[in-house]
Amino acid sequence: MEGLNPEEILLDRRIYLSLGESSSVTDKQSAEREVDIALQKIHALFQEEMSAPLSALEDELRAWTRSHLQNEDIAKVTTLAARAREEFSVLVIVGIGGSDLSARVFHDSFNHPYHNLLSPEERGGAPEVYFTGDTFDPRKLAGLLEMLKARNLLHKVLFNVISKSGTTTETMATLMIIRGALDSVDWQRQVLATTGLTPDSVLFRMHEQLPFYGETLLPVPDGVGGRFSAFSPVGLFFLAATAGKGETPDTRIRSALNGVGQAHDDFKLPRGHQDNIAYQLARWIHLAEEADGKGTIIFYNYADNICLGEWFVQLYTESIQERGGGANVIPAKGPTSNHSILNGIIAGPKDKIVLFLHWEEFGTDLVLPTNTGVDSKLIAFEGMSMTHMQTASYRGTALDFSNNGVSNATLTLPKRDIQSVCQLMRILMDTIAVKGRLQDLHLDNKGGNELTYLQDGVEGYKQNFRSFL
Repeated sequence: MEGLNPEEILLDRRIYLSLGESSSVTDKQSAEREVDIALQKIHALFQEEMSAPLSALEDELRAWTRSHLQNEDIAKVTTLAARAREEFSVLVIVGIGGSDLSARVFHDSFNHPYHNLLSPEERGGAPEVYFTGDTFDPRKLAGLLEMLKARNLLHKVLFNVISKSGTTTETMATLMIIRGALDSVDWQRQVLATTGLTPDSVLFRMHEQLPFYGETLLPVPDGVGGRFSAFSPVGLFFLAATAGKGETPDTRIRSALNGVGQAHDDFKLPRGHQDNIAYQLARWIHLAEEADGKGTIIFYNYADNICLGEWFVQLYTESIQERGGGANVIPAKGPTSNHSILNGIIAGPKDKIVLFLHWEEFGTDLVLPTNTGVDSKLIAFEGMSMTHMQTASYRGTALDFSNNGVSNATLTLPKRDIQSVCQLMRILMDTIAVKGRLQDLHLDNKGGNELTYLQDGVEGYKQNFRSFL
């Protein structure tokens, strides 16, 4: 029977991994030996990289591994975020894909679920938050601008436009609409640009002519691709600017970087060390894909958050689906998805593995009242906390998958807080780095860079789009 391994791999009581069986092939031991030999070589390569100069990592598109150490960028983010909170009432993120997914994760995970309905005092001084620039469908952008004008807020909005090249069409088209809506000679003073710091970027060239907010640009650093940019200014500015009650931009940044730093240090450990989760998770996924033919990963976040799953979909599929290989990823959230896709996992094609995220604490809780006089079938729930019920639901779902031969693993986080979530995100980035090398995506690429960090497959739709225009 495939399922959860009762031995839990502990990570300083912050995150731990429970691994299920990775493969049911006859010659499983042979497949495992082959992967372990490859992992040993991969670990040696990454160990060499730890002492390489940053410029070398920029050339290889792996500078994201040092994002948490870029003190100058971090200080600029903290300063600008504190200033923007004083000067603006609304923050609008204008971006698509890796340029806005990390901010969406942070908003979904850390800010009040009804953030924009709270007063500024209830939000702890944080601005209202909106997202745009990820589509040509005008409905929501038109509605956003209409709402801001009707509330006389348009002049109190900071638009954070994020595009490394400054040519991302969806994002730049939105900026042109915003420029027209602002209808001011000083419109650029309400735009904070996060982009590449070279003349290759259209935003950089615009800033040279008419400086954006703060008389500065936030960098998308060299060697940092969109889906690996969460801990660069791309994601950190949003995290800092939306600090709530009892927080400051600085405390939020430090919590995030503490989590990232912990994951970074653990990735340096021997690849078989119990705290080096990235290697173990990559090994489990790779054996499931390559040895057992599993073509789908269900990313089952057992919480009422969907954006983390959407972020992982981009991270995995844009990085790993190359040369005809790599699994699909389906984001799910429990128990909501138990009422939609669970039957297909149990009774459908046996081509899936499940990666659960289990949260021991959600940061808040509710307890069902007692002596309610409800139906006898419901009395058993009286006095129980909803966190306890969520955990029971997760355990029941994982056991059901195991009993039905669906291989599953669990990443357990002690709390849904900034440090834990950012640590998790960095672990998953490192997992992708290892998985890419297990697929030999660092070999035989004519361009020189690892295919894990490229996305050449999108060029066709871009060319067709321009021809149809």
